[in-house]
Amino acid sequence: MENLQEFIYINDLLVIYGKTLTEKQQVIMESYYVFNLSLQEIATNLGISKAGVSDAIKVSIKHLENLEHVVGHLAYKNKTENLLARIAEETTDEHIKKLLSEDQDGI
Repeated sequence: MENLQEFIYINDLLVIYGKTLTEKQQVIMESYYVFNLSLQEIATNLGISKAGVSDAIKVSIKHLENLEHVVGHLAYKNKTENLLARIAEETTDEHIKKLLSEDQDGI
């Protein structure tokens, strides 16, 4: 499996854009990235080849990354979270810090 940052990135893309995948792609991606099943386990469960699962994952990732490139929701979300964190660190007003930390949980 990919490194942890890439794994988290793909999971974030799945949360944001996952519904744009076909039903089968969603099942494969969730099986692999959410439920941590192996390619062989997914292939067996779906009655397809291991290579078919691998190809579906590659195509799905490409689709999700293309959407992020066009829409940019994840980048905007991350930028906003980082900005809120910086503001929270730099302010001395405890009320504002509390509001900002609560806001970050809801983003």
